[in-house]
Amino acid sequence: MNDTPPQLTAKMEEMLREKSPSARLLMGCSMFDLSKQLVESSLRRENPNTSYNEMLKELFLRFYGNDFNSAQREKILRHLSGLAHSK
Repeated sequence: MNDTPPQLTAKMEEMLREKSPSARLLMGCSMFDLSKQLVESSLRRENPNTSYNEMLKELFLRFYGNDFNSAQREKILRHLSGLAHSK
């Protein structure tokens, strides 16, 4: 669904083009960080006792789970299960 008026879309695109590449990158990184925080918060609300490794696996599945076939997904999940908590 796109209910944004075309002139507003054009203005937003113009404003983004005026930003430097590094400013656009920082915007993207900031948006990703915020979305990760929101997803992590949601996952913690669902299960407050989630371990570090389980959180990594859930975040991976939420963000990238559909980008891999089942064999690749399982291999990545096994790897994430074996990571040591370094924080």
